[in-house]
Amino acid sequence: MRAKSRDNSGFTLIEITLVVLIMAIMTAVGLPNFRELYERSDMKAAAAEFLGALRYAQQRSAMERMPIRIVIDVDKQTYWVPVEQEKERRHYKTRRSQRRTNPRAENSRRRKPKEIKEVHGILPKGYIFEFVYKVAADREIRRGEGEFFFYPDGSADAAYFTLLRVAKKRDDERRVFLKISPASGVIKSLEGTTLDEGSDFYRGYYDGYET
Repeated sequence: MRAKSRDNSGFTLIEITLVVLIMAIMTAVGLPNFRELYERSDMKAAAAEFLGALRYAQQRSAMERMPIRIVIDVDKQTYWVPVEQEKERRHYKTRRSQRRTNPRAENSRRRKPKEIKEVHGILPKGYIFEFVYKVAADREIRRGEGEFFFYPDGSADAAYFTLLRVAKKRDDERRVFLKISPASGVIKSLEGTTLDEGSDFYRGYYDGYET
């Protein structure tokens, strides 16, 4: 009578241990790369929303043929494009109608136009406006609100912006640097980590990096 052969299709403890060890090594190697990829993607999304608001103000200025501003609140990490609810199109008035108008009477009747925040955004949690600078005014806006204009001829207020992703360790911080060219209104951006990179970018060392 022959004995039944045993089924040896199962895994031994050594084989299972080796598989678990290989998976642990692969996870340890791949996790930092995955985290870096996620952080860069998240950073791009945060910068894209702010960049979209800038371009909206720029395009609106060209279409409406009037200066359009974008306002940034560095305390609340918000930004918006205020638009008059009932726009007074001064550029459509003729010179004759302007001469017939009594300035004193007009000033007495004039009220502050109501504004709506046609485009309103806020930086995602963990992000801040680290640096907001208006070049022509030689002013860094550290608190409160600052405003920047785009003009119908395509020009704009020269400005520098730094969006910072806050991290516990300085080495883990990431930044997006943006600048607006005054003559052409072109908006350029660069991703980086250190403030020195931003300083070089604002000086024009990375002008090949256009958004």
